[in-house]
Amino acid sequence: MVTVTIDGKSIQVETGTTVMEAARDLGIEIPHLCYHPELSASGGCRLCIVEVEGRAGLEPSCQLACADDQVVRTQSKRLSQMRREVIDLFVSDHPLDCVICDKAGACLLQKYAYEYGVSETSYDLEVSRSLFQDDNPFFLRDHKYCILCGRCVRVCNEVIGADAIELAGRGFESHVATPFDGPMIDSSCIFCGSCVQVCPTAALMPVSRRGKGREWDLDRIKTICGYCGVGCQVEYALKDSRILYAQATPDAPVNGEFLCTKGRYGWDFATHPERLTTPMIRRDMAYELGLTDEPWHLPDASPLAVQQPKIEDSFVPVGWDTALDLVAQKLADTVKENGPDSIMGLASARCTNEENYVFQKFMRAGIGTNNLDHCARL
Repeated sequence: MVTVTIDGKSIQVETGTTVMEAARDLGIEIPHLCYHPELSASGGCRLCIVEVEGRAGLEPSCQLACADDQVVRTQSKRLSQMRREVIDLFVSDHPLDCVICDKAGACLLQKYAYEYGVSETSYDLEVSRSLFQDDNPFFLRDHKYCILCGRCVRVCNEVIGADAIELAGRGFESHVATPFDGPMIDSSCIFCGSCVQVCPTAALMPVSRRGKGREWDLDRIKTICGYCGVGCQVEYALKDSRILYAQATPDAPVNGEFLCTKGRYGWDFATHPERLTTPMIRRDMAYELGLTDEPWHLPDASPLAVQQPKIEDSFVPVGWDTALDLVAQKLADTVKENGPDSIMGLASARCTNEENYVFQKFMRAGIGTNNLDHCARL
């Protein structure tokens, strides 16, 4: 253990802990663009520089290891001036269109430009990157907003292991590229969206998000992803009760800031116009129960192809009480005629442990059978 003092506050940390990590533990925010707590530190943005007592130069806190009796300052007139210069350099190669940018309000570059009073650039440069790529159904790549922080590359390589992208080119030709600059959909990308999650600017944006509203106008709801039994926490951003995009949260106990493709992009069924919102029973059964005056029969097969009946023709919506009473009656009739082992229960790993416990109790104690199984795809 070593003891380090940051802005007058002392803390004991494990050997090898960086000043950035120690400062976070103390509740001190050091400005940063390329740093991310789940990724290796690159020290590229130079915004997280700090002063160390006894050293003349400034040090990047994301790579500076804490030492015993070390005294660090994260705020000073000198640091503010240097950070202002760094932000000025970033802004010189970045569009100043925050008034129409979809990431406004959630962009780290905008946040620090505001905090350090950088409203325009001191350099007479044009944005060197202009490539806009809409080559997959999940996210957009707008290179003019890219600040080459490398977060997307590191998360893809270090956490996901897909190695789908890399920094390519030199100088003003530098850009994040797929192999041979081919379409993303032809690369090894698995479309988990982790690169979009960690991007600090609008360089990577969900397709469903673009042009749909400002960040401060969106409502946010945290819930548990329902696709498997892992139980990842997911946060949905909504506008007018419609989901715009999904993301993970740093405080999620199971998954942190990472989700799979289904968890991040498989939510469009929630507001799909064809989603069933009420129970439905077959029309012939509804006719027998007196719930409809119109009997229904499967149409004659075409000599060329079998005609598939439409769901609205073959099924009738009913209330929950009616549907549950019908299911209970059918189960009771089946048990009476064929015995309890003629029924099997199929549960889902998407359900909670409590729901699955109640289901197996219902099958064993209520129905009287041990015919139970589960499937994560239900």
